[in-house]
Amino acid sequence: MIKFKVFSNAHKEEQWLNKMLQNGWQLKSVNAFNVYSFEKTSNKEQILRLDCQSFASEQKFQQYKALYEEFGWVHLGGSRLSTLQYWLNSNSIDDLLFSDQFSEKHYLHRLRKIYGVYACFSLFITFCLFQNSAHFLTIKDAYYTPGLWDKNGFDFLGAFLFETPLAITRFGSPWLMLIFGLVSINMYFKYKREIDKSV
Repeated sequence: MIKFKVFSNAHKEEQWLNKMLQNGWQLKSVNAFNVYSFEKTSNKEQILRLDCQSFASEQKFQQYKALYEEFGWVHLGGSRLSTLQYWLNSNSIDDLLFSDQFSEKHYLHRLRKIYGVYACFSLFITFCLFQNSAHFLTIKDAYYTPGLWDKNGFDFLGAFLFETPLAITRFGSPWLMLIFGLVSINMYFKYKREIDKSV
């Protein structure tokens, strides 16, 4: 089974994947476009955990994987360049990927940092896009074809249908970036509060 799902919260993604596991669907792989591949399983005692890591080299990444694999964890997804790593343990009794409070706190710090970068990047892009703000106020202004609204019949219909995908992209992209930036800011402060509670 293949599913596409977008998450703004790593904890909610982890909960969803474990719910799928309890329903008999084990994560097989996940790619950078949030396409999840599942396979049927009868073992509902397994547990899935997410980790947020970055690696300076492939060697560091392989050392990281080897460390957790020694303790029975199976690496299902994530690469040296990706934000999240996906781990499966067949023994739900030993279900903690982080051995102590310091490791958990460090994990939250990494998530906060990632969402901080997302927020800065998306808000910067939004600011740049809104410099030419005319076509972001009404979608009609996002159509650039000269004389489009003066055309009639099939001439109008053809030109309208041709440019509509471009107009929607022009109109919608900065708003989507703005929403993504605001969600990232919210997640940044959410993880900050969790870090403060753990002190």
